[in-house]
Amino acid sequence: MADPLTDGSALARVRSSLLSWFATDHRDFPWRRTTDPYAVLVSEVMLQQTQASRIAERFPIFMSRFPTAAALAAAGEAEVLVAWSGLGYNRRALALRRAAREVARHGWPQGVAALERLPGIGPYTARAIASLAFGEPVGVVDTNVRRWLVRRFGLRADRPPRDLQVLADGLAEAGHRADVAPWTHATMEFGASICTARNPRCNICPISDECPSRGAATVIPVPRQAAFAGSDRAHRGAILRALTRAPDQRMTMRVARGLVPPDAVGRLVAGLERDGLVHRSGARLVLGGAPEPAATIGS
Repeated sequence: MADPLTDGSALARVRSSLLSWFATDHRDFPWRRTTDPYAVLVSEVMLQQTQASRIAERFPIFMSRFPTAAALAAAGEAEVLVAWSGLGYNRRALALRRAAREVARHGWPQGVAALERLPGIGPYTARAIASLAFGEPVGVVDTNVRRWLVRRFGLRADRPPRDLQVLADGLAEAGHRADVAPWTHATMEFGASICTARNPRCNICPISDECPSRGAATVIPVPRQAAFAGSDRAHRGAILRALTRAPDQRMTMRVARGLVPPDAVGRLVAGLERDGLVHRSGARLVLGGAPEPAATIGS
């Protein structure tokens, strides 16, 4: 079997088949209708750890409230956290705001390496923005894409991530620049809806004819998440949820103790403070990090 990293004809066939499939058979999400880099950034941050169907409801609301990077940059932390409430992993919202502030000040960085220097932006998100917003032919490898690359090209499940990135880049570079965004969407949609982790739909797969894993799909191991109920993450979420609903996004520590195990409240609040999600003002807990000290004259 030819090395998939260098077999140009195999890459071209996969590209052609997936693009034809995606053109007629894919889920319609609002973030797929735009190449605005800010909208791409917001959607990609939201989609981390949260199901696409849920984001489909919340993305338009968030974008209506903060339609540009400048609008998000100008908003207070508490306002952003209220808008984010219910999506989980609230530190994402603060990182998104910090990235928006950098963009509002300096404009959009050009290239994957420069995009990675934005707060909270890793290699995956940087590549997604580069390809979907700026048309750079770079591969975007998430869990879904990794799964189908391993299966379709007959790779070992423990193949080094670098090899998979090289393969994804080769696929991205094998087509026309006009196809960059559709190709990136197609790769992610295919893994999410056809080449799924369990019970892959090989019977309707557009690239199954040459797939060595057809009918015997490799199960790609993924780390198991700890149970949510009763976890620190659940308790932190309860405190933050109550704050987003409280008048002026404030509440007493006494109220906080009624939301979580009393012996854990101090530790939980301290963790939220370290993450910049809350701060204390006297006897009250306030949503958002502590206000920055006012600049002194001449500083």
